[in-house]
Amino acid sequence: MITKPIAIVAGVSLALVGVLGWLLLRAHEDLGAAELALKNANLVIAQREADMKLSALVIANLNGRIQQIDATAAPVRERIIHVPVTSSCGPAVAAAAAGVRELLGAGAGGPPAGRQPAPAVR
Repeated sequence: MITKPIAIVAGVSLALVGVLGWLLLRAHEDLGAAELALKNANLVIAQREADMKLSALVIANLNGRIQQIDATAAPVRERIIHVPVTSSCGPAVAAAAAGVRELLGAGAGGPPAGRQPAPAVR
């Protein structure tokens, strides 16, 4: 007589333990998924910060290069601007062409600098 209620209590207890175990397993899996999502988010943030630092470095290098080019081209630009005014554009065009040759390294009167083929192609 007493065995039947004990069996019922044992069965209900076993079912309850099974449900609680299943819920605990689900909670553990959800926690693992949340930890993985957090880890991935932190990795994305770290990569973005590294990209921002690299971009800042690249921009600083480009700004330095732009200032260098501007400093190199400024005298040529000033010569072109201060060419005597005439009824034709000949002196200004000549000064501009000479300035371009000078900036590209061909020197006045030399062949046009232009682009050269890669060394392996020659």
